[in-house]
Amino acid sequence: MININSNAWNAGSKNRALLAPEIYSFLKDDYNGERQNWDISSSSSGATYFANTLGLLRYDGENWSLYKTSNTLRAVYCSNDTIYVGGNGLMGYFLEKELHKGFQPLSKIGNDIWKIFRLNELMIFQSFDKIYHVNPDGLVGIERFKHGNTSFTFPVGEKIVYQISYGKLMEIVPNGPERVICDTPEISKFLVKYVSQLSADTFLIGTLENGLFTLSNNKLTPFNTPINDFIKTNQLNKIIRIDKDNYAFATMNGGVILGDLKGQITYVLNRSNGLSNNRVHAIYKQQDRFLWIATNNGISLIDLKNPVLFFNNQFIELGSFYDVAMLNHKYYVGTNHGLYKITPLKNQSSVFDIELIKGSEGQVWNLDVIDNNLWVGHNNGTYILDGSQLKQLSKVAGGYTMLQSQFSPDIVYQTSYFGVAVYKKTNQQWQQHYSITDINELTRDAVELRDGSLIITGAANTLFQIWPDNEKRKVTIKNLSLLPQMRHATWVRAFNIDGQVLISSNDTSFYYTADETIQPCPSAFNKASYISEIIDDHTFIRKNKQLSLYNLKTKTIVPLAYKLDNIEDDLIFRYERITQPTSGQIMLCLSDRIAYTQLNKLKNAQINRVMPSITRIQYSNDRTGKEGVFKAGETIPYQYNTLQFTFTAFRYGLKSSYEYILEGYNKNWQSRKDNHAVFQNLREGTYTFKVREKGGSLVNSLSFTIAPPPLRSNLAYAAYAALIIVLSIALRYSFNQTHKKKAYLRLQRERKRLNDLRLLKSQQQLGEEVKQLQEEVTSKSDKLANLLLQNNKKKEIIDKINGELKHIRENHRFVDGRQIDRLSKMIKVNFDEKKDWLVFEAAFSEAHTNFFKKLRAKHPNLTDLDLKLCAYLKVNLSSKELAPILKITTRSVDLKKYRLKKKLNLSKEQSLKQYIMDFDD
Repeated sequence: MININSNAWNAGSKNRALLAPEIYSFLKDDYNGERQNWDISSSSSGATYFANTLGLLRYDGENWSLYKTSNTLRAVYCSNDTIYVGGNGLMGYFLEKELHKGFQPLSKIGNDIWKIFRLNELMIFQSFDKIYHVNPDGLVGIERFKHGNTSFTFPVGEKIVYQISYGKLMEIVPNGPERVICDTPEISKFLVKYVSQLSADTFLIGTLENGLFTLSNNKLTPFNTPINDFIKTNQLNKIIRIDKDNYAFATMNGGVILGDLKGQITYVLNRSNGLSNNRVHAIYKQQDRFLWIATNNGISLIDLKNPVLFFNNQFIELGSFYDVAMLNHKYYVGTNHGLYKITPLKNQSSVFDIELIKGSEGQVWNLDVIDNNLWVGHNNGTYILDGSQLKQLSKVAGGYTMLQSQFSPDIVYQTSYFGVAVYKKTNQQWQQHYSITDINELTRDAVELRDGSLIITGAANTLFQIWPDNEKRKVTIKNLSLLPQMRHATWVRAFNIDGQVLISSNDTSFYYTADETIQPCPSAFNKASYISEIIDDHTFIRKNKQLSLYNLKTKTIVPLAYKLDNIEDDLIFRYERITQPTSGQIMLCLSDRIAYTQLNKLKNAQINRVMPSITRIQYSNDRTGKEGVFKAGETIPYQYNTLQFTFTAFRYGLKSSYEYILEGYNKNWQSRKDNHAVFQNLREGTYTFKVREKGGSLVNSLSFTIAPPPLRSNLAYAAYAALIIVLSIALRYSFNQTHKKKAYLRLQRERKRLNDLRLLKSQQQLGEEVKQLQEEVTSKSDKLANLLLQNNKKKEIIDKINGELKHIRENHRFVDGRQIDRLSKMIKVNFDEKKDWLVFEAAFSEAHTNFFKKLRAKHPNLTDLDLKLCAYLKVNLSSKELAPILKITTRSVDLKKYRLKKKLNLSKEQSLKQYIMDFDD
């Protein structure tokens, strides 16, 4: 073991980097509380609770909630569905299923509660000078420390251990005696922050500034380990046991260190690798995997079983990581800031020294170990590392791929900013042999075919096959960009897949062989933008914004419990690098750090699936905007028929996907990436909402009922029943009254029958008279029509005679014109149209009394000509019959009838003729 001085553990140290699980940190703006959080606990439901300066914080992996208290909370402890809390003058609890009801006091106190824990059946609330114990019936007992105040108490077995401030170590049993367990002068110099039992007669003691000790037979023995040095340097605050051998030590100034009592460090967590603050107030392990850390400035979380670790130091500007290699048990990392040597501390696997190789400042693109030398493709040229010094091999800049030929191991090809460089080993020395400048553009990928030719990709969508003649320093080039398969390519990559060359583009992917033939490739590779080197028969594939692990033997995608979404998002686009620098290790270069894992751990990692919890059901009225929160057993009012369900699977630090169905509304399960589902305009009835994790089998369900509208409610149906009863009573009463009157009514009906007979005879006589009158009217109307038609025929004859007379006068010389004029005048006098109309009008009025008067009264806008047309229609004359009477064409008659219909305000569906025929009848 080695001793690590205080500078080595400084969070801002310029020569340290840490390897640890990803730290997820939450600040006050995330959870809407205050910065300081003093204690942590979790309930059996899976939710996590924090004692915050403003009150009780709750987090379920998806949503934060704050339940404010009148003063600062210092302690929280969950027991079943009760969340016990204590703080400044506060001692009480919240009920998890009724958090909205707020804080419920257990007792009025005037001091502060700093710690809560269970001891057998008692809940213990500890202040500086006393303990309160609450039994299962809620009765509160009080015991004052007799020998002085204390900072913290510790449950050990069935007893409580505490230190009188800078004094003796005591043991107490509630409602029992106190006993001294350590009174050495040495312990009086320490402030004890932790006590636990290692064996029957040995205790582990943690102190604020003096580190860790074992206590046995009243003797304190210090630990001499790197972890103890860390604790003494940074001041211990809290300790929790992670498993049988490992502990987490929270400090006042240096964050958290995880390791065993022998001194082996597992992880160091501080601000340099993402902890929200180095001053830690509380630490808590949940579900045997999540480590919560409450600090002076927020909350942090790590997943202890995450198979992926991350290497970084947020205080060192290392830049973006482009490649990593291992040589002589040291890691070398190429970034856009230069080349760094990364050396693990002796006997430690998670703490590293970082050293920038002088002269490497700038962009490093590629690292390769060739012939036991580290080759460096740099923005300024190509280098070989000689010890700790960079030796420039050539001025070829932008070296991206270095490929040692399988056919000629003394030849190395290098893609670059311009063309391809060729290096040759001569007399055990590497030097640039020549450059292939026939490809006059930036080159990226280089893969060797089995005939020794190379596949080279350009910056965008160019693709070449070259046959180098390294003796003559010449090449033959074929432009593969002209292949039909590459017609629509906008980018292209080339990869070596277990000895086969895979060409991949945005449009297609295929194997390309040495005999220049094209063969299909597995669908998993199709359109892949990146395929890693082969790692123990596996490779990583990036496409469609997803990173997958592929098994080359089984030719299948490996299902992973831990999704690689976060890593995929951090890969540097088009400069991805996933490599195995040494057996058993996988490193993924990311934009601001390196991810580290092992293949077996990644494949075998498990996540225990749990039944999702429905955390909130909110209903609302879309028209008024009013909202309500559903409570078990409640019937939702019909006007609040828009519901939002919120749920969680308590996947802290992991992304969750869900599936849900609303039985009575949906027929199929719906997928959801966020944690809520909304249903609008639900009809009355009973529904069952079900939710599960995507691909999971554990289903949570909840049934609810939406009430019908008031007219279909139970109250309405009761009112309807009452009304029916009232009506039945009324009908019965009415029936009785009717029965009593039947005799009287029969007599009345007989009298009425006789009366009706007399009236019937009178009506029959009157009907016959009316019928006779109607027949007369009809007969008169027919006669009038016939009269008009006959008169019209006579007019036609007279018109013909007049025409003939006119023709004779005009065309015969020896005709007496005066005689013809006399005849014409005689005709005109005896056949006057006005007189004819007056005769017709008189006869019409006799048949249809007051027809014109009533028609003009209803339609005052009718002219005399309109009335005349109405009279003609009343006697049932057709358009064809009216044309000669009106001396116009049939079409003109129809036009007159159309205009008359408009004046009468008749609709399209109404018949003008029928309206006139029925008028005044």
